[in-house]
Amino acid sequence: MKISYDPKADAAYIYFIKNKKSTRTEEVGEGLLVDYNGKELIGIEILDISKKLPKKEIKFITSIEKVDYPRAVAHKISK
Repeated sequence: MKISYDPKADAAYIYFIKNKKSTRTEEVGEGLLVDYNGKELIGIEILDISKKLPKKEIKFITSIEKVDYPRAVAHKISK
């Protein structure tokens, strides 16, 4: 899993699966976009994150990466 923050866009992205392109994006809430590759959840984008988190929390997510993550996070979505 990797978390990145783009201060110019004021957006954070949580990558669950690397090197896969999004084939579908759904807006599941205001400023909350979920990306899929087929039925597999690959990432979440949070827009206007400075309105959702305190600044002191945002500065810590400039780039966080953890290679070994639970597969439960990147589960397949049935539709």
